[in-house]
Amino acid sequence: MKKLFILVVLVTSTVFMKAQVNPTTDEEKNMKTLAKADSGWTIKGSVNIGTTFTYFSQWAAGGINSVGINGLFNPTANYRNGKTAWDNSLLIGYGMLRQGFDKSIPWIKTDDRLDLTSKFGRQINEKLYYAALFNFNTQFSPGFAPGANGLPDRTAKISDLLAPARMLFSLGLDYKPNGDLSVFISPITYRAIIVNNQNLADAGAFGVEKATYDTLGNKLTDGANIRSEVGAYMRVNYSKKFNDNVSLTSKLELFSNYLENPQNVDINFENVLATKLGKYLSLTVSAQWIYDDNTIITKQKDVEVAGTTVKVPYASKGLQFKGVTSIGFSWNF
Repeated sequence: MKKLFILVVLVTSTVFMKAQVNPTTDEEKNMKTLAKADSGWTIKGSVNIGTTFTYFSQWAAGGINSVGINGLFNPTANYRNGKTAWDNSLLIGYGMLRQGFDKSIPWIKTDDRLDLTSKFGRQINEKLYYAALFNFNTQFSPGFAPGANGLPDRTAKISDLLAPARMLFSLGLDYKPNGDLSVFISPITYRAIIVNNQNLADAGAFGVEKATYDTLGNKLTDGANIRSEVGAYMRVNYSKKFNDNVSLTSKLELFSNYLENPQNVDINFENVLATKLGKYLSLTVSAQWIYDDNTIITKQKDVEVAGTTVKVPYASKGLQFKGVTSIGFSWNF
């Protein structure tokens, strides 16, 4: 996988560079026509808020009262001027769920993300740009490992605000064959993984260097708060509006770290399907898969203890999945 990924990045970059640096006269005319039509700022976005509420009273089949709320804010600001293109997007998502109406029962988060992307490009021809891409993403609130009952164990924090946070800066080529698809390829990318929680940093969470201790358990050096990586990066964005009511947005990111285990490619694949049910009502379904070679996740396995099967947590690398379905208020601007 290592050789294939790096070969695709390098060969594609070289071919694009050789074949597209000198645009034809017709391509120059197309670029000038396009620039006049699409110059200046274009600001768009969407706001989605969904809720769920379940109540039982003397219900023979059983059930648990619950209330949940989730929200998504996704503005974009894009600039065009001649051969220059600057695309900016922000995604903020947060969701919470409470099982039962007792105030002593804690809320469980169901979604938590902040993702900022800025991409600056200079047009080579009608479909190809030199480009620089910046991305920053993190979460807002703590995350906890699952306990034996499947609920979060509040004594086992595994993430926090800016722990992790990921910052990426990449230089490469951006191929845009049409208004729906963008393929960004970079053979040189810097990525920083930030762990701004010293307990997690000391434990070596998310691949940072662990703290060191003497034989008595006294800490000699703190764990590192930043891990730096250099590698190859690919980002594919696809956005399709099938009709006035149905749209699909998809993003695929691949990253190979040259400095350590380049064959273990990090993957982030996210899809959002939105369906309008009315002027201000919509159904949104999102699915996200993540594999990060530096992230150890908490899994559970069944273990027989005194004739009883219990779930025991253990730590391992693995493919992460998150699915969120929301129906509620939707506003596009």
